[in-house]
Amino acid sequence: MTILQKAITPQTSNAYLTAGFDRVYGFVVTVPDAAFATTPAQLFDVHALGFPASPFSRDDPYVDVIRFPARASMRLENAIGGTDQATRALTGGPFVDRPPFIGTGFAPAPGHIVPVWWMRHTRLAPGTELVRVFADGSSKLLAVFPNIADGWMVDGKSVGRSTPFSRYSGTLAEWSGMHLTADVIDHGRRIVLATDTKPDDERFVRTGRGMWKFEIPFEEAQGIIELDMEANWNGLNLRIVDEFTDTDGTTLYRGSYLDHNADLAEGLRLTKVDAGVYELTVPASSVLDIRTTVLTQSTWAE
Repeated sequence: MTILQKAITPQTSNAYLTAGFDRVYGFVVTVPDAAFATTPAQLFDVHALGFPASPFSRDDPYVDVIRFPARASMRLENAIGGTDQATRALTGGPFVDRPPFIGTGFAPAPGHIVPVWWMRHTRLAPGTELVRVFADGSSKLLAVFPNIADGWMVDGKSVGRSTPFSRYSGTLAEWSGMHLTADVIDHGRRIVLATDTKPDDERFVRTGRGMWKFEIPFEEAQGIIELDMEANWNGLNLRIVDEFTDTDGTTLYRGSYLDHNADLAEGLRLTKVDAGVYELTVPASSVLDIRTTVLTQSTWAE
C-alpha cells in the first residue's frame, strides 16, 4: 500500500483539530521517498515550502505533515511544467507555478530523487495521520483520522466540530435506497455510513464530533463511488468540491482550479489556499459545461 505525505500549513493543521476540516489537496510525495527528511529544514526542501507568501521557514521549530493511504479514486498528476510559459513549453507539462517549484516532476531536494505529484481536492482517507516533525529529528503523532463519521481523533476522542458533508468530495455508498457519505474500513471488509443530521434509523449512533454513523458489512452496499464533477467558469476548468446556499437563497459552488496556470489564477484573483492550489466561490448559475465522472476502484482491500 502506497502512503502519501503532504506538509500542512499551521492554518490547515488547526482547522483539522478544531474545525472538523476533512480535505487534502496539492503537491504530495510518498513516505518512502521522503524518509530521509526528518527535520523541518529537510521537509522545507522536499515539499518546496518556500513558495510566495508561504507560512513556512527553514528555521521553523516544527512542521506538521499528514500521511495517508493512496486510493485508486484519488486523481494525481505528475508535477511537470515550469515557472513561466517558456519553461513550461520546454517540458511539455501543464503546470506554471512559482519557485521553488521546478517543473521536472521531482522535489528540489539536493542529493535526493523525490517524485512529486499534484493531487486533486479530495476528502481525507481512513487511516490518515497528522504528525509533527521537530527540529531535533523527533516526531509526534498528533491525531488520526479513522473515518469520516468520527473525524480526527486525539487519544481516542473525536476533536473538531460537526460540519456538513459534501457529495462532491469523498466516498459515497449506495445503501437502502440512499447515497450516503461513507468510508471503507477494516481492509475492505466494512463500511462506515455517515450523516450530519439525525436519521430515522435508530441503528445510527452519534459520534464525538456530532455526526451519526452506522457500520455495515461491505457486501450490504449496492455500490461504492466517488463523484468528480468538473465545470467551466469564465474559461477556467474547475472541480466542484462544495455546494452552499447564500443568505439570499442563491446556490453557490466552491471550485478548485484544475488548469495549473498560476499566472492566470493570480491575475483573476483566485484564492490561493496552498502551493499550486487556487479556489473560488461562484453562483451555480454561472457555471457551464458540467461533467460528472463516477470514480470506482476494483478492490477496497489494502
